[in-house]
Amino acid sequence: MNKKLLASLFAVGLAAGCVCSSVDAHGVFFANRLDEKALVLGEGPVDDAYSPEMVKSIIGLDNNGMVIPLQVIKHEKNVAIIPSDNLGITVTDFDYGYWTKDKDGKTVHKPITEVPGATKSTHAIKYDVHYWNADAKPLNNKEAFIQIIPSVNPLTLRKGDTYEIQVLKEGKPYANAPLIKDVINDLTNESQADANGKATVTVSANGLNVVGVEVGFPTQTKGEQNKYFSALSFIIDPE
Repeated sequence: MNKKLLASLFAVGLAAGCVCSSVDAHGVFFANRLDEKALVLGEGPVDDAYSPEMVKSIIGLDNNGMVIPLQVIKHEKNVAIIPSDNLGITVTDFDYGYWTKDKDGKTVHKPITEVPGATKSTHAIKYDVHYWNADAKPLNNKEAFIQIIPSVNPLTLRKGDTYEIQVLKEGKPYANAPLIKDVINDLTNESQADANGKATVTVSANGLNVVGVEVGFPTQTKGEQNKYFSALSFIIDPE
């Protein structure tokens, strides 16, 4: 996909404010909420509200990986989409902003350079690749710093089936990448990919499935890190 095209489609500016409070282990993924296909910010059974301006882009692709129009609905505290019949995959880029502890231990939504006495800060960046159609080809999302590529389209599987994934960092195999194989139902059960960034995953539900990788890397600013959460998500409709 063309980088300029990705940046222009359905892109919205980053917000200075936020209606959410926690930064740890939260991923973004699509789920069925109130008769909509909503972009969820959450972990386990918990969903958080968020400012729609945090969604940098949601790109729709057909089964052959070609960019197609996608209708995005911005609500007060989240966004949703209306999938078209030819939607195969969505690619989401989400910026949760900066979260910094001040000298009193209170977390504020500002960069460390704007918080006197602060010693620790996180810039939370999140990605999601969601599969909507069983005929879509597995996607190599080269725009993401960290990504999870399934060996097969997971919508061709059912609960209890296994499949292989590979985690890439900057386009290369991410050795020993930290994995959360079931973000929805088994959040604390963490594991690792192998030396080639590969791991075997079991489909956890005939329903919503989310696999995640969360990891932080220090920036050039003292006390600051970029924390990435990359998700692979899909919803298997029970028969």
